[in-house]
Amino acid sequence: MTQTSQPGRESHSGRGKKTFDRIPGGFYLAGVLVILFEVVALGAVGLALAFGGPSDNEAPPDKEPRRVEVTYIATGDHPSVNLTVGEANGNHESHGIVILPYRKTVELTAGADFYLDVRSREDQEGGTLTCTVLVGGKVVQQAHSTPDYSSATCAGNTADAPQPGIPVPTLTPGASPLPEERRLTGTVKVPDYPGKGSPVIGTVTDSSLEYAELGGTWDRSKTQDLIFDGFTRKQEGRQRALVKSTQVDEDIMAAAGGTGELRGVAGAVMDERRRYEYPRDQAILVDVASQPLKVDGHDAWLLVSEIHFHKRGVPSTMDLNAVLVVDTGRVRPSVLWVALPETNKKLWPDLNTLVASVKVR
Repeated sequence: MTQTSQPGRESHSGRGKKTFDRIPGGFYLAGVLVILFEVVALGAVGLALAFGGPSDNEAPPDKEPRRVEVTYIATGDHPSVNLTVGEANGNHESHGIVILPYRKTVELTAGADFYLDVRSREDQEGGTLTCTVLVGGKVVQQAHSTPDYSSATCAGNTADAPQPGIPVPTLTPGASPLPEERRLTGTVKVPDYPGKGSPVIGTVTDSSLEYAELGGTWDRSKTQDLIFDGFTRKQEGRQRALVKSTQVDEDIMAAAGGTGELRGVAGAVMDERRRYEYPRDQAILVDVASQPLKVDGHDAWLLVSEIHFHKRGVPSTMDLNAVLVVDTGRVRPSVLWVALPETNKKLWPDLNTLVASVKVR
């Protein structure tokens, strides 16, 4: 008889159980938690690298560069100089005209270049000039002008070694600051300057004017070359005192507007005297009197100004200047110009003497 097999239950021995059936159930939960923690941690690191962390191409920020104190010093026997400060690579800044002595301290990056140029002004060449540069309070460079070159230049690097044996220059008080410009627009009478003044020894006739010739410390009045001097008569006194006369030239008339208005002409003459007789760009006008006058029945205008200035070798820092413009009936008016130094105020009464003596001839 044929036997057919019947499906029966699968039977396993103890040795034949599946491996996973042998792991306790609690271990599954622990493994899942460990895997989740690692995923979250790796994700956080990735986000930090993507948004906040430095990339391979980015360098860490540099430290703040070290700074050092640099002091520029300019000294000399000039009242004022042209000064330029800057870097030795050519980035220079002109400080224009400065009064000596000059000292200024700045902060520069360690290893930076420095530059200091002290140069005499165009109308004050000669004398001695010195530039000095300190780094950290110690002299690293000093230079002096030479007789044939009226400037001193210091150029170097803040890392330069100090120069032993060179003292820091003593800064003696320099020239006093110049006052502010002041020009009168109203009428102010000329003061009566006290004192005896100089004696009158004669008269001068020039350009339709007649006025007193002064004695005492004054030299005799002389004829001048109009082309070279700008005046036709001149009298010199002690310490740069001057009296000059001529007919107002066409250029000054044009500067005054060409109308012949006497007040404007007097102002134009005063401006011309400042430009040609005093240091360029550093002579300050302070008007003290401006008034109309009658000279022998002719219209005239008197302008009196203090001109403040600094000029090497000149003890006076202010001259009293007077311009008297007289309409003599000619095509252009005539002018009398007087300059009296502050260092010889005994001559100031001579201004009143001269103005009172003027007549038209």
